[in-house]
Amino acid sequence: MQKIENKFFKKGLPSFCTSNMDVVDVIFKFCKLNNLPVLIESTSNQVNQNGGYTGLKPQNFKKKINEIAKKNRFKLKSVLLGGDHLGPLPWKDLKKKIAMRNAKLLVKNYIETGYKKIHLDTAILCSDQKKISREEVIHRCFFLLKDIPTKYLKNIFFVVGTEVPAAGGGDHTNTMVTKLDNIKRDFNGYRNFFKKMNFGSLRFALVIDPGIAFKNLSIKKSKFKDLNKKINFSKINNFVFEAHSSDYQSMVDLRKLYDKNFKFLKVGPELTYNYMKAILLMEKIEMNIFSDVSNIRKTISKQMDINKKYWAKYYKKSSKNNEFLKFHSFLDRARYYWSNKKVHYSKQKLFKNINNLNHTEFCFFCDLSKKDLYFKKKRKFTNVDFILFKFLKDPIMKYYLACRYKIKSRF
Repeated sequence: MQKIENKFFKKGLPSFCTSNMDVVDVIFKFCKLNNLPVLIESTSNQVNQNGGYTGLKPQNFKKKINEIAKKNRFKLKSVLLGGDHLGPLPWKDLKKKIAMRNAKLLVKNYIETGYKKIHLDTAILCSDQKKISREEVIHRCFFLLKDIPTKYLKNIFFVVGTEVPAAGGGDHTNTMVTKLDNIKRDFNGYRNFFKKMNFGSLRFALVIDPGIAFKNLSIKKSKFKDLNKKINFSKINNFVFEAHSSDYQSMVDLRKLYDKNFKFLKVGPELTYNYMKAILLMEKIEMNIFSDVSNIRKTISKQMDINKKYWAKYYKKSSKNNEFLKFHSFLDRARYYWSNKKVHYSKQKLFKNINNLNHTEFCFFCDLSKKDLYFKKKRKFTNVDFILFKFLKDPIMKYYLACRYKIKSRF
């Protein structure tokens, strides 16, 4: 593994799980200012050989990320890509044999494209399964990797394990701290697997549930005392933990997780939740100035009603609050609709209108301080750039502070 990647993976990193390229742009802007490494991850549902719900294959996703990095004059050697929940997840409605064949190609594509952090999630039940043994979970990992050349595998930091909070949150979530016996069982199973793959000395991360969760309108924090024995076991055996769905936790609690050997803290919906807040502010400004408006909120709502696949089961069917939850739920199910053509067109119109605001109008509606104006001018930010940066910088900064990176500029 390259020296720089070794350094980042040894220290740990925030893991930004988003396919929203406006959000990615802000991440690079923030990290450029503070000389920080960037780890962007895509999930198997977002990005796969069939395009996923974003329409992007791994090669396309990498190309877009690198283009944004270059636009921000960010060093590509400090850009790391990760694949999340790689396995049969996108094809769980198919029979096991077909799903695993697709998963094998998925993992191959990710690794050969240059993704350096790979989460193998092989515990997903397929349509012809009612249960799955731990032995099969491990054997599936072997099946996914066995035909990939060693020269690729030696450069990968692997993440394994399946006990995670509900991906993306949800009111159905009943999260529990992973039991020590389960951790020992999984560690020993995966360690033996890596030895078979000739990775005996490899240091990897194990996904466990630290007892955190978020629902539509609430957040659950970890009871850190329940983690102590698990942490001691991981340190003795030279592996680290990864925390999924750590969104909306405070910086103090995130740092506690980091210090308790959760060296990778994943965040996704919190980023696009704040992105939505920025969009709604821009729409409010737009409505006060322009006659020809984007109708961004109505467009999103209409497209969500046309295709309820990504949100219906997460919001109560008869609830009068569904319209509110579309735009203000911590789950931010609206994030699945930014790639919709009509939503994209409406967003572009909104951005055009906001960027056409003159200096006086922009200062009035955004209540800019002299420090804000100086920063905006110095960084050559457009109006839209500045608003997005202002809404997203705090959650981004929170994660780097939690992982004990130094922040030079807090603005």
